Amino acid sequence: MPAAYDEIKTMVYKAAALAGALLEQWSATPAAPEADLIYETEQARREWQLARSYFDTVTDPDLIDFAIYNLKAAERRYTYLLKQVRQGTGEMVENDKHIRFPFTV
Repeated sequence: MPAAYDEIKTMVYKAAALAGALLEQWSATPAAPEADLIYETEQARREWQLARSYFDTVTDPDLIDFAIYNLKAAERRYTYLLKQVRQGTGEMVENDKHIRFPFTV
């Protein structure tokens, strides 16, 4: 085998070992429960936005019922998680740059 192949192979193994070590360190650090809740709330907000977009674009009568159900479920989940964040932090968070309402109702 050419020497260049062996050098590349060695570099790949070293990079994999470094990535493995970094992943072990990262996974060993416990995340704060508040960070998980905020992340989940952000995900729920995005799901709510997607449900709203889907509702705005659907035209098939059979899918309109699904779009309404999906939009209401996403909105309720987001509202519930937002209340959980408010109770945990004790402050209003809709003006926060990380958690915000996607549109005015």
